[in-house]
Amino acid sequence: MTDSEINLAIAKIEYPNLEWFGADHLAVTWNNGCRTECDYLQWADIGPIIERERIELVTFGWDAWLATRNEKARAETPTKAAALCYLKIKGVK
Repeated sequence: MTDSEINLAIAKIEYPNLEWFGADHLAVTWNNGCRTECDYLQWADIGPIIERERIELVTFGWDAWLATRNEKARAETPTKAAALCYLKIKGVK
């Protein structure tokens, strides 16, 4: 998945009642005239999800896995690995 596809998929899960589109590497929506951008490959956006879903990051390589499940993901950064892991547990391929 591209960065934009990852961001768009997570945004649609987190905020299903808003209409999202991909722009550059972000997910973007307009809500009440205000533009909202999400970049789930950055700690500010993925961090709360990592904590809520209890995703454990491993610093040996760039692996992430969910503590209570057997889902794993690998990517070039730990935040991207966590984002991909979250999508796996939500059934997004």
